[in-house]
Amino acid sequence: MTESPETTPTSPKIESKFRLVHIASRRAEQLMLGARPKLDTKHTKYSRIALDEVAGGLVKWQLGQRHVEIEGEVEGEPIQAIDPLPLITP
Repeated sequence: MTESPETTPTSPKIESKFRLVHIASRRAEQLMLGARPKLDTKHTKYSRIALDEVAGGLVKWQLGQRHVEIEGEVEGEPIQAIDPLPLITP
């Protein structure tokens, strides 16, 4: 199933180098774990491939917070940790 350009969600503009590095590092992590590259490239390093994918608009991401599961309790309540990095989709 392919989405038309009108219904394809677009990622927000990357307004800082700091966010660019976080998004690319998350994508590089996915590549290291076995995800397939979204483009053909001469590069072999995961970090460079991830940067090329982000620059080409091929990595969909969104601002948000994701709950991280950790073990432990504080005053009888489970600990809720939040992962502050941008969410990306493979």
